[in-house]
Amino acid sequence: MGDILSKPIINDEEILIDDLSLKPIKRCFSLQEEKNKELILIWLDEKSGDDTLDTLRTKTLLRQINNDHCLFFNQINPFLNQIEILKNKNMKILVVISGSFAQIILPKIHDIISTIIIFCGNYNKYSELNSKYINVTDVCTDHETLKNCIEREISSLKLNLFEKQTYKTIRTLTSSENILGNGDAYFSYILFIELLKQMPQTKQMKEIMLNKCKDYYRRDKQELEKINNFHLYYNSEKAIDWYIEDCFVYHLINRAFRTEDISLWYLFRFYIVDLCKQLEKIHKEQNIQHNLILYRGEAHLPKKEFENLKTNIGGLISTNGFFSTSQQIDIAQVFISDAKDTDEFKVVIFQITVHTSQLKNIIFVDIDKYTGKIGENEVLFNIGSVFRIENVEYDNDMEVWKIEMNATDEDIYQIEYRFDIMREKFEKGNINLLFGRLLLDMKQYAKVESYFRMMLSILPREHEDLASVYDHIGDLNMRITNWNEAYTSFCIALNIKKTRLRSNHPSFAVTFNGIGNYYKAIDNISQAYSYYLKALECNNDEYNKIIAKLNIANIHMINQEFDNALNLCIEIRDILHRIKSYSQIEIIYCQGFIGDIYLAKKNYQYAEDFYLLAFELSRRFLFPDDHCQIRCIKALVNLYQEQGNERQAMLFCKEQLSFQYIHLEEDDTSIAYLLMKLGDLHTNDDLEKLQIYKRALHILEKKVHQEYFITSICLMNLAKCCLYWNEQEKALTYYLRALEIQNKIYPANHSKIIETQRLIQSME
Repeated sequence: MGDILSKPIINDEEILIDDLSLKPIKRCFSLQEEKNKELILIWLDEKSGDDTLDTLRTKTLLRQINNDHCLFFNQINPFLNQIEILKNKNMKILVVISGSFAQIILPKIHDIISTIIIFCGNYNKYSELNSKYINVTDVCTDHETLKNCIEREISSLKLNLFEKQTYKTIRTLTSSENILGNGDAYFSYILFIELLKQMPQTKQMKEIMLNKCKDYYRRDKQELEKINNFHLYYNSEKAIDWYIEDCFVYHLINRAFRTEDISLWYLFRFYIVDLCKQLEKIHKEQNIQHNLILYRGEAHLPKKEFENLKTNIGGLISTNGFFSTSQQIDIAQVFISDAKDTDEFKVVIFQITVHTSQLKNIIFVDIDKYTGKIGENEVLFNIGSVFRIENVEYDNDMEVWKIEMNATDEDIYQIEYRFDIMREKFEKGNINLLFGRLLLDMKQYAKVESYFRMMLSILPREHEDLASVYDHIGDLNMRITNWNEAYTSFCIALNIKKTRLRSNHPSFAVTFNGIGNYYKAIDNISQAYSYYLKALECNNDEYNKIIAKLNIANIHMINQEFDNALNLCIEIRDILHRIKSYSQIEIIYCQGFIGDIYLAKKNYQYAEDFYLLAFELSRRFLFPDDHCQIRCIKALVNLYQEQGNERQAMLFCKEQLSFQYIHLEEDDTSIAYLLMKLGDLHTNDDLEKLQIYKRALHILEKKVHQEYFITSICLMNLAKCCLYWNEQEKALTYYLRALEIQNKIYPANHSKIIETQRLIQSME
C-alpha cells in the first residue's frame, strides 16, 4: 500500500515568514468588471514548441498561473502579429521572453508592452537589458523565480481573473449518504485557522501583509491611500470596521478564502486572527437569544457546487471564509439583480435559519447592532461556520434557486478533538513548521516548495529547525517521486543532525525513515531495511516507532516473509487502536497492508475482507483525492483481476472513476491514477487502451509538480501501445520522454534507465 514517512520533529522557536500569493467577492460583485481585467500571458522562446520536460514544465507553470490564458510562440513574426491583435482589443499583456529573442525584439516592443520578463539560462549575459529597458521587470533563470516574478506582476497566482477560476463559496463536509464523511481535508483547513490563532501578533506580520497589498494595488492611488490609513490607524479593536468597509481588506481576504489558497491565509494572518477574535468577543457581548432568518444572494455559484448542494439534502457544508448575510431578503436580492443562470454558474438565494438557543459554537455578529447605525441588516459569520442543507428548490416568484439551510454545531467538536490530537503529536511544535506540514498533507505541493525554500532563505545557518526543513523538502520530493532530490535533502538533514544531536536522538528516525523510503523506491531493499532498523533503534516516541515498524513490515512483505510481516502489522494495528494521537489514515494503511499480505498468500477472501474494510474507512474519513483511498481502490481492482474476475475489476474501477469525476476537479491526479488502472485492464488490441492512457498523461502533464514515477509509467505504457499498432515514431518519442524522467528521479545506471535505453536502441 506504500511507504510512510515519520512526522518531523519540530522545535519551539517562532519564525515569521513572508509568503506567496493572493482571490474576490466584492460587497457588490460585477462579473463584467472581472472579465475586463483579463490578462494574456505570452511565452516567446525558440524552444517553446519542444516536448522536453523543461519546456512542458514551463508551459504548465504559465497555464496554472493564468488559468490557461496563455499563448506560446517560437518565432518572432507570429508573435508580433498577435501582439497587434491583442493591443487592438485592449487586452493586458505580460510577456516572458528568452534572452536571445529579447536582444532582437526589445527595441521593437519596449514601448508597446508594459511588462516583460526575461527567462534564460545566463543571468549575467542579459542582466543589462533589465536596466536598459524600463518595462523589463526581471531576468529569471529558474522556474521558482519566474513563478514569483510573474505572480508579483499580475499580483497573484489566481487572482486577476474571474472566468474559469477555482472559486468555492462552500465546502461539502458530509453527504446525506455519508459518502464524503468527516473529511480530513476540511479539518485541515480549519486547523490552519487554529494554527494562525496560536501565532503572536507582531509588527513584522502587519508590514508583510501591507507590503503585499501595496504591491497588488500599486497602480491604484485610492486603495494605496486606504492601505496607508490602515498602517497609521488600525488596531485590533477595529478589525470588524475595516472588514465592512468597501476597500482592499474585504476584497483580498475574500479572494484568499474563496480560492482556498492556504498560503494566502498565512499572508493575511495578522488581520484574520484579529477579525476572528473580535467576532468571538462581540458575539459573546451581543448574546443574541432570538431566532434569526437570514439571506444571502449569490450571483455566481459554480454549477458543480450547486449540484452538490441539490443532491445533498440533509448533508453538512462549511463556508469558505467569513460569510455575510442579511436579515432582509430584498437586500440579498440586490446582490443578484440582473444576474442570470449560465452554463457555468447558478443564481441563488441562501435562506439560513439560526436557532440561537441550540448553538454554542457558531460565531456570528449583528453588524448594525455593532456599529450602532442602520445599514444592510448584516449578520456576519466567522470562518468555518457549519450549516445543514434542508431544501433546494426553484422559487418561481423570485425566479432564482433558493437553498434553505440551518446553522448547526455538528462537527465542531470533531475540530476541537483533532486539534487536541495535533497539539499532542507536535507538543513542542514550531507553528511555522506545522503550517508547512499541513500544506504538505493537503498536497499543495507548489506552495510547500515555495514555503520551505523561503524558510531556508531566512533561517540562520545554525538554526535548530534547519534540518527539519530539509526533512520536509525530502518528504515533498518523495511524494512527487522525485527521488534523487529527496535523497539529497535527507542527506543534508542527516549531516546537520550528526553535528548537533546525540546519536539516538528521535529526530534521526525521521531522516532514517526518509532515506529508507528512498532506497525502497529505487529497489535497493537491503539498504532500505538497514535504514528502517536504524530508525527503530532511535529514542523514538510511540508514533515514530509505529512508522518504523510499518516500514520494516513492508520489507518483510517484499522478501516474501509473510508471517513476519503479518504479525508485525497486527501488532501495530492493535497499538494504534490504544493510543489517542493517530489519524484514521494510519489505521486505513494498516488494514490495507494486511490485505496485501493475504493477497500475496493467495488467501483471497481474507484479502478482500481487509481491503473492503480499508476502503470503507477511507470513504468515511478521507476525501476522494486522498492517495490512500486511491490505493484502496487499486488494491481491490488488483484482487478481482488476480482472481480472474476481469468483469468485476473493470466495473468497480469504472464506478470509482465516475465517483471521482463527480467530486473532484477534472484534472486531479487521482483521476489519472484510476485511468491508468483502467487502461491496464483493457487488452492490447483495444484502441480504447491507448486513448485512456493519453487522457491520464494529459492530466499528469498539467501539473508543475507532477508525480514523476507514474508519469514515466504512463509514457512507457503509451510507447508499448504505439508499438502494438506499428506507430514506431510515436513510440520512440514516448520512450525518450520516459527516459528523461527516469534520468531525473533514479541514480545513474539504474536498471530501469538501462532497460529503457535498450528499448530505444532496439528501435534506432
